[in-house]
Amino acid sequence: MKFRPWQIKWMLSLFPPLLFSRVQVMAIANDFSWAEIRVKHSIFNKNLQKTIFGGTIFSAFDPFHAILFWQIFAHRGQKLEAWLKSASIDYKKPAASDLLIRFEITADDMLAAEAGLKSDGKFERWMTAQAIDKSGNICAEARLLVYLRNFKGHSANF
Repeated sequence: MKFRPWQIKWMLSLFPPLLFSRVQVMAIANDFSWAEIRVKHSIFNKNLQKTIFGGTIFSAFDPFHAILFWQIFAHRGQKLEAWLKSASIDYKKPAASDLLIRFEITADDMLAAEAGLKSDGKFERWMTAQAIDKSGNICAEARLLVYLRNFKGHSANF
């Protein structure tokens, strides 16, 4: 199913796990090659030290690479399943302010995905993203294993 960036942004803004964690989609590229997310520092996601709860930060990393890949391929007419298969996070510094996370899909990522989907019907790739506070400090860094698979009954048609 194809969506426009503003539609994805709107849907994710109302998605309860993100909404209640104060995770907000700030922007999505027209070609879905990147997205910027803000984690608001608020009373709803503070821990005892008055910094953003680690689970909130982790949830902010979860869906975005998979959604970007899913929509890039959907706009090319390719149906596939996409999800986050595995993740690890390294908390570097307490987050005492809003965080910004940028997710990117490069041309090399796309070439590798196309090759994997065409030859094996599936593709896995480790991606990284960083949560950066208002002062420019990296508060958390995540490694995210994105899994793509041709939709049942469909093959790669690039």
